[in-house]
Amino acid sequence: MFNIMNFTVIVFLYFLTQNTYDILPNIAFKNIMDSDSKIILIDVRSKQELDDIMINGVLNYDFNSDEFENSVLGLDIDKTYYVICRSGRRSGITTELMLENGFENVFNIKGGMIKWIDSNLKLSIKKGHNKWPLLYM
Repeated sequence: MFNIMNFTVIVFLYFLTQNTYDILPNIAFKNIMDSDSKIILIDVRSKQELDDIMINGVLNYDFNSDEFENSVLGLDIDKTYYVICRSGRRSGITTELMLENGFENVFNIKGGMIKWIDSNLKLSIKKGHNKWPLLYM
């Protein structure tokens, strides 16, 4: 039988797994479109991953590059950043790194490009790429 204790545990576990800096792709997309270029989108995937599929206008800092940390931490601390990767893991780590180093307006796009694509949000698809045939331009 379901009781209030079970409900409380479920709610607690749900919020325990949520980060206050996570943002859903559809909300991120709307905010970016409405912001008049005030939100900077950072993609932390590799160049090879970007060659497959990317969002127009991203700044790319390869999470696995030797210059990654210095490049990201060298950004203007007063700007607003949305960070994305393939699934949200690397962008979550990047968001935490930035927040720990004084950035205040940094958000991880929850679910990364996988969730972005599942949400049918706009992208730029490289010529010859046919891995994701059902994307909207």
